[in-house]
Amino acid sequence: MNRNNIDDKKKSVSHLTKTGITTLKSRIAELDKKLEIVSSKKIEPYKFSGVVYLVIDCSTSMAEDDKMNQAKKGASGFADEVIRKGYSVGLIKFASHAEQLLEPQNKLIEFNEIIERITANGSTNMTDAIRMATNELKGSIGTKLMCIVTDGMPDDKTSALEAINEAKTKGVGIMAIGTDDADKEFLERIATQKELSFKVSREKFEKSIISMAKMLPEK
Repeated sequence: MNRNNIDDKKKSVSHLTKTGITTLKSRIAELDKKLEIVSSKKIEPYKFSGVVYLVIDCSTSMAEDDKMNQAKKGASGFADEVIRKGYSVGLIKFASHAEQLLEPQNKLIEFNEIIERITANGSTNMTDAIRMATNELKGSIGTKLMCIVTDGMPDDKTSALEAINEAKTKGVGIMAIGTDDADKEFLERIATQKELSFKVSREKFEKSIISMAKMLPEK
């Protein structure tokens, strides 16, 4: 086959591809118009109400008295409720270091698979976790919220509060929940409002974490 024939075939394939794409786009547009006529409403792409990050303490003390297991079950129920209400949910854990385990999404199965694998070991570097969540949320549209789950004080209380204040100035809402061995005053200081902080018995940790999600408005 000579060079001219090859070039002609390439042009033919390119033309057919462009024609096919144009035809497909045209058919999709026609279908949208028909759906709008039937429903009497303009068809718009789905948009999340906002982004919620669950920030979980995985320090060594969380391994005591079933706290980690309670937190994991509560996290699963929390994500289920958040997704049902039309938000995307991300997951960050912190111990000696902070780590993003899941970027914001709406797949509960994937969330549950990841949350099931986390373990408790290390100190309580809450500062890095707050900064990480703030950085991830700053470009989000709609509600921007982090929910901090912990059983005690951070390694550095001063830097944690500085990170919290920075998050608040960037429009990030903060909820905080701690077990009965957490510091109530500290939880109140890190929450956006005192009413968004909770200190509960470790036996009620799971249900209380889920209850935080129920406070979010429906889309």
